[in-house]
Amino acid sequence: MVEAGNAGGWPRFRRRKVLIHPGYQLRVAAAILGFIVAYSLLLGFLLFYPLYLEFTGKATPEEQLWIAREVIDLHSRFWPSVLAVGILAAAQSIFVTHRTVGPAYQIQRVMEGLAAGRYEMRARIRRWDRLKELEIAVNALGDALQQRESARGGQVQRLRAAVAALQSGASGIALPPALQQRLAEIERIAADLSEKG
Repeated sequence: MVEAGNAGGWPRFRRRKVLIHPGYQLRVAAAILGFIVAYSLLLGFLLFYPLYLEFTGKATPEEQLWIAREVIDLHSRFWPSVLAVGILAAAQSIFVTHRTVGPAYQIQRVMEGLAAGRYEMRARIRRWDRLKELEIAVNALGDALQQRESARGGQVQRLRAAVAALQSGASGIALPPALQQRLAEIERIAADLSEKG
């Protein structure tokens, strides 16, 4: 996701995909477009209804003609402007949601890796993206899991060394069958713990 540094010395980031989670991002864009249209209809009502009242009121025919021309002129400017603003706002919402959806995707990928036992995975979110606190928490979880795994590996090695020391110390001595079974069971447990790591 990071390109080599440019001439200014700052690393450049580029978006590989603008629509990371198309269903969500397009729903947000459609909702914003819907809100803008709804608010614009309300604004249109507030603009045009007083003119309508004036038109149907006690206005003279000359005043009615002037009001009709004003209404037509206002319609021809107002509704295309509403449409343009709505489309631009909806398109902008896709880029704004990218700052949240992209990091969420990255964090989800890391969490899936951690759940699969790849404790070295870490989230790396661009500095202007959202969810930085979640990135820090997920990376702390990865660190903790990696440290626990390392400690568990050390414990397994000590357990195996203790079993080997017992067996070598008992070489030439006939161990009771119950003790032999317990040592074999400890070896199996150590082997199982090693395989899980």
